[in-house]
Amino acid sequence: MRERSLRLSLFDAFLCSLMIGAGETYLPAYSLSIGMGEIFAGILSTLPIVSGAFLQLITPRGLQRIRSHKNWVVASATLQALTFLPLIYFSATKAPNFWMLFLILSLYWGSGFAAGPAWNYWMGRLVQVEEGSRYFAKRARVSQIGILLGLIGGGVALHNKVELGPFSSVFTMLFVFAFSCRLLSSFILSSQYFDPNWNKEPKIGFRASWKVFWANTSKRQFFFYLAPFQAAVFVSSPFVTPYMLAQVKMDYGAYMTAIGVLFVGKILTLTLIDRFRQQASGFNLLIFGAGAIVPLPALWAFSAEPYFIFFLQLISGMAWAFVEVGLSLIFFKDLKQEEKVPILTVYNLLNSLAIILGTYIGGKVLWVFGENVTSYYAVFVLGSVARGFGFYPLYRYARTQVWQGGEAKPAMDSTEKAS
Repeated sequence: MRERSLRLSLFDAFLCSLMIGAGETYLPAYSLSIGMGEIFAGILSTLPIVSGAFLQLITPRGLQRIRSHKNWVVASATLQALTFLPLIYFSATKAPNFWMLFLILSLYWGSGFAAGPAWNYWMGRLVQVEEGSRYFAKRARVSQIGILLGLIGGGVALHNKVELGPFSSVFTMLFVFAFSCRLLSSFILSSQYFDPNWNKEPKIGFRASWKVFWANTSKRQFFFYLAPFQAAVFVSSPFVTPYMLAQVKMDYGAYMTAIGVLFVGKILTLTLIDRFRQQASGFNLLIFGAGAIVPLPALWAFSAEPYFIFFLQLISGMAWAFVEVGLSLIFFKDLKQEEKVPILTVYNLLNSLAIILGTYIGGKVLWVFGENVTSYYAVFVLGSVARGFGFYPLYRYARTQVWQGGEAKPAMDSTEKAS
């Protein structure tokens, strides 16, 4: 039963990733296509994530009422699928205004965030600790392949203006496909095993979740060091798509290639990580990847040539693979079962506040200096400087402490084998 559920989880990851590749990835492009300005397109790629993170604060209370982590995850995934229905309507008829699109995307991200803590708790019960790193590396590869396939399919359709059957807009077709994938994904989730005894774990509200978060000094410090770095990331990252489409004037084929090579970099690196997973902790992987992405935004100011952009995207994908796998392992291994829902709920909130700050800074620069190439270069350079300042305290923390059994201990020497 457990092995079948783990196989189904890989299928769920693939379907969800197809939704991301063909739907979520092209949301900024859709907002630009209906006349949203470049700054608004950047804001729409991040600010709904923030409101979604605030919406997920109801997760602990929702679990109390539904009394099932599995049912909560399935309901959240189904709601996320349903958010594509108004997108399908608007893409086939008239364009929505900014606030309507903002509301739809907020529900999309909110339902996704709401599923996260409960899903982590559920997977923590299904996956044995000793097989965790290998399984999640495999699942991450499946996810990246799904995103890449969805991305390529969507990019080809947009580039060639494919009209299939009743779809008068390519975006309508993409949103229908994304809706179908996520709906099937929620059905797959409902078919996975969940022991009713797991529901007996105590479920607490947000105030109590904060107390759990605050009680563990090591984990609290880590997230407080991570949040400024996340803010620094979002100084520049929301404005990469508007830069490529509006300033570099990439067509959808080139844009698809630029996003695609980022995921190719992730897939290649995930294979590499899987080979030395026993020698590296999630914390070490995170720090290595975070350090590697510090200088990348500034490099965008060197050239607007497509092949140079493709190269930067490839390197970025490789670096982000370390960050994402590192965080996944930290959440899986270093958080106790009873800590997963409360701490991840608080983490999503802190991350959303970081996104607000970072996006505001980058958007303010573009607003003051205008939507031109020079202003974008200023944002990218500022993004690297901010990442450097955000990374330094995180790196200092990594040098002095690692998590082990919920307690801090001195970091290992380079001659020691990391756990």
